[in-house]
Amino acid sequence: MKTKNLLLTFMLLFAVMVQIQAATAFDQKLLVGQWQFSAPTAPPNYTSGQINFTQTGDKLKGELVIEGQKVDFSQITVKEDVVSVTIYLESTPITVKFKMVNDTLEGKADTPDGPVAVKASRK
Repeated sequence: MKTKNLLLTFMLLFAVMVQIQAATAFDQKLLVGQWQFSAPTAPPNYTSGQINFTQTGDKLKGELVIEGQKVDFSQITVKEDVVSVTIYLESTPITVKFKMVNDTLEGKADTPDGPVAVKASRK
């Protein structure tokens, strides 16, 4: 009888943990749309612009628009609540990691000159 109760308790805890994980999983659909970004400490041509996210099925795509020039993200990953994008600027890969805070994206870009703070708000 004790084994049965222990097994039942374990199954109940497992079900609760799965529900909590599902409730806290990041919904990438929240990214879809246009975002205005600022990176005040970036080089002059890269301090502001637009990020566009689109979704086809469950495939997320994105692009950076700076001074009218569009550059596609080469990679986008969403793991838990961290959105990581990679883009090639002037043949250099730049990785930006964001977290969604309320309705803004906050994070940093890893550049050859060091980290750059990046913030984006929905347009």
